Amino acid sequence: MPHPTRRLLPIALLLVLSSCAVRHVERSPIDPLEGESLYRARALDDDATRDWLAQRDIDVSAWPLPAWNGDALVTAALREHPALARAAAATRAARGAVQTAGLRPRMTLSPDIERSNERDAGQSAWSIGLALDLALTGQSVREARIERAQRLVDAAVLDQAEVVWNVRSRARRGLLELWSAEGELALLAQLAQRWQSALTAVQSRYDLGASDALELGLMRSEAMRAESRRIQARQRVLMAHGELADALALPLDTLSGLRLDFSEFEDAPVPDSTPALPSLAALRAGATLNRIDLRRALARHAASEAALQIELRAQYPEIRLQPGLLWDQGATVWQLGAALPLFMTQRQAGPIAEAIARRDEAAQDFLALQSQALAALDVARSRWMEAGLDTRSARNERDEASRHAARMAQRFGRGDADRLDNLLAGVRALEADIRLLQARTRSLSAVLAIENALQRPLVEPAGKGATP
Repeated sequence: MPHPTRRLLPIALLLVLSSCAVRHVERSPIDPLEGESLYRARALDDDATRDWLAQRDIDVSAWPLPAWNGDALVTAALREHPALARAAAATRAARGAVQTAGLRPRMTLSPDIERSNERDAGQSAWSIGLALDLALTGQSVREARIERAQRLVDAAVLDQAEVVWNVRSRARRGLLELWSAEGELALLAQLAQRWQSALTAVQSRYDLGASDALELGLMRSEAMRAESRRIQARQRVLMAHGELADALALPLDTLSGLRLDFSEFEDAPVPDSTPALPSLAALRAGATLNRIDLRRALARHAASEAALQIELRAQYPEIRLQPGLLWDQGATVWQLGAALPLFMTQRQAGPIAEAIARRDEAAQDFLALQSQALAALDVARSRWMEAGLDTRSARNERDEASRHAARMAQRFGRGDADRLDNLLAGVRALEADIRLLQARTRSLSAVLAIENALQRPLVEPAGKGATP
């Protein structure tokens, strides 16, 4: 008889072959100090950022860019944005789940080795056997699992798209706030200077006895209020810088060193009472069909449908065969076993009920999200129309104040008006400019709200823009 260890060689060979595809992954610890250093070192003037922008149809013929508009700024920031990196990792996990769902039922090989002290003469003391366990059914369940995993991949991809949109939306709100704050700060600086000049003029009158203490006190209060408004505007500029840096995940120093292009707000047409927007029906259709979060909700509902199919198909039992071969102390024994679960229909009643409830929950999530989107669209459109009326009124007021200031300047030049009247006419013109800027800001903010309700820009950029 051959030595028993020789009969163990096939078993050992099978075990070695089954472990050949074992994968090893290195540890990846997080170093908070290193992360802080990398964040502080982020810049937008490196070659990697230039190549990233060029691949997305951003003109980088002049590099570093002399001025950064919203599309270029958002696109560059997305290259290393942690929110997008996290969404990309979630998408990779979802794609891995598709591979997991497609795995066939595990096939096992069970060796059995025994040694007996009691044996007949000439017989081996060893018994060596192999048993195989494999499934003959279960294909339909696996197909449903793959379907569910693929729908979850679709949802994960849409998660990435929503991250891109949210970064763009927050960045554009930050840019609008910064443009408005810097413009108002410049006007308030002029206003404070005008009030200070008016205070000086009234002080001279008071010293000559041509003005009383009440007029001087009122003028001093107005000058102090103008200076306080200028300081508040300065704080608003600083906060707008911080909010924009947070939206882009950039250090504040990096953002402060860039020259920003606000032409998209400066050149935006001033709306009238009749909005130059698509029709309400077209806007509602766009919100219903094109919103990223609604498409993701549909993908998740489809995944819940597939999950229900998994539980329904699991009602049919999985048949497993268990053939085996035993070499028992010189005798060869074949065996064939089978496994068939019992009462599968009763055991699946609970999982099926849970899957139905989750599918209904996903459907209600979609309907609730859709109603919120349509309501947000109606509110944003109403805001835009009201802002148009307010902007037109402010523009008319500004024009009248400018004409009055021009006439007063002419009279002052001819000697028909004194210096204080001329200064106060300029104050009125500056106040009108501030009100028009605020009205335009509200109008542009309403446009951004409409875009957020649609989750797409009203005017597509010339290039690919903020494509991840």
